[in-house]
Amino acid sequence: MKIVVDQEDGFSFGEAVYPVGGVYGPLTGNYVALLLVHEGTAKATCDGKITIVEAGECGLFLGEQLSVFEYEKGTRNKVGWCEAFPANLPDSAALSLRNATSKIPISARIETLQRLGLGLTQGSDADTNILCETLGQSLLAAYFHEAQISERERHTPRSIHRARRYLEENFAKELTLGQLADMLALTPQHLVSSFRKHIGVTPVRYLWQIRANHGRQLLLHSELPVMEIAERCGYKNPYHFSRQIRLHFGMSPTELRAQAAHGISREPTAS
Repeated sequence: MKIVVDQEDGFSFGEAVYPVGGVYGPLTGNYVALLLVHEGTAKATCDGKITIVEAGECGLFLGEQLSVFEYEKGTRNKVGWCEAFPANLPDSAALSLRNATSKIPISARIETLQRLGLGLTQGSDADTNILCETLGQSLLAAYFHEAQISERERHTPRSIHRARRYLEENFAKELTLGQLADMLALTPQHLVSSFRKHIGVTPVRYLWQIRANHGRQLLLHSELPVMEIAERCGYKNPYHFSRQIRLHFGMSPTELRAQAAHGISREPTAS
């Protein structure tokens, strides 16, 4: 997502509690806001378009004429936000914001960026303004990224969600494609093609990625012997484990640990 707010206008961050409901607005002119609802319910009306945002969700809003945010009456509402009042909004940016997914679950990434912005609210110097601008742009980019993920998840069949979750929770067990397909009442061929379509890799490759990533974490953050780590991660023997670690991370288990001991680990993830 390219810059949608002029630097001179800038972003601001805030949070508030409405103990028994309330209203924010009306706001006139160009208004861009990412609203996080932690408790309660928000009703956002931007240029006549109404969006209901529940607790645990966040919404991205563009109002070009009139924006009003109403909070549920008789209920405690806790919200946080990142907002801007741009004097000028490029047509391309306005179109992207109008077409954006209206709301998604609050992710750890989005919540962290918003709270970092809150820590800058007391400053007014040039460096603080630059940081606010950077965080605001990062927050918008994070929202668009998370929205894309949510959209893909929404169109992923339930059977594929089940398959992925089962692999993530049982990666240390001895698993076969046939067993997984039988559990889901699918043919192995259909499972492979559907899994690749929605997740991007085959079930077997996804399983090896999980095992390699988990093995790497144990290598870096425990003193367990390589043989025990291999067993915990579902490998038949340490030699197979070592080959897979080298395949995914470009070095042996011993080299990974040595790199971490020298404080130069770059935390790569298996591809």
